[in-house]
Amino acid sequence: MRPRLVVFLENDVSVFRVSDAELEALSTRLRHYEVRRVRDRKALLEELPEANVVVTWDFRADWYARAPKLTWVATPSAGRERVAADPNGRVRVTYGTFHGAIMAESLLGMVLFMNRRFGRAEAARRERSWDRDAYATTRPLDGQVALILGYGHIGAAMARLLAVVGVRVLGLKRDPATAPPGAESVYGPDSLHDVLPQADHVVCILPGGASTTHFIDAAALARMKPSACLYNLGRGNAVDADALRSALERGAIAGAFLDVLPEEPLPSSSPLWDTPNLYLTPHASAIRDDYLHAYFAELAPLLLA
Repeated sequence: MRPRLVVFLENDVSVFRVSDAELEALSTRLRHYEVRRVRDRKALLEELPEANVVVTWDFRADWYARAPKLTWVATPSAGRERVAADPNGRVRVTYGTFHGAIMAESLLGMVLFMNRRFGRAEAARRERSWDRDAYATTRPLDGQVALILGYGHIGAAMARLLAVVGVRVLGLKRDPATAPPGAESVYGPDSLHDVLPQADHVVCILPGGASTTHFIDAAALARMKPSACLYNLGRGNAVDADALRSALERGAIAGAFLDVLPEEPLPSSSPLWDTPNLYLTPHASAIRDDYLHAYFAELAPLLLA
């Protein structure tokens, strides 16, 4: 009897929702698995008693007791928030590690946008203003410094792409000794305030959790160069939004680009929508049309090993 692999990948974002073609391609590649798709939580729970592997966005801790044959829960997500670990340590849990290339392209776009003053270009378009001198303060990216907070495999992918345009990369990591290659230097969290003044671009890709809440606060923002920009592509809790708004309104830093927010979706009443030199994307830095194709390309060899 073939092991049963249950796929529960339904999502409001279309590319996060498995298509028939993607499922068929996965089934063809994993011929020695019985691949079954479910479309809602009730159907998933009904499948759990016979499931050997579950591929899902969500898995609660109490569901493991319903799945005596389960050996593996796999999720495309890089974050740990939605898939609980097995309380008994019996079931393996793995997370997607393919996001780096996608997020690196998002970051490069943001950095180019900020560095070339494209936000000013859009404002000028709305004002029907032909102000060429607004770009007189732009500088070459070659030789600028990006500081990546939470420097792991995603940060290393970002470092490789930024290096193509000459940006030097520094990293910050809980354990610098385990940092992947790509950064000139990697520091521990205690060095944050010492290294911030060196950065032209401060990139936050920290995970969620109490230990990272307001990692970038008013004191950290005060250590940034007035010409520097802040980017958050990790989790929204890491940046103190009130402190950031204040810094931008005072011109204490040049700008910010947030892909993640403290509250998502961002309420229409939030003052962040109208904060000067602040640009927002809706938690979209890892969205691309080949998202699940990339994930299955990563997962399938592991299942076949």
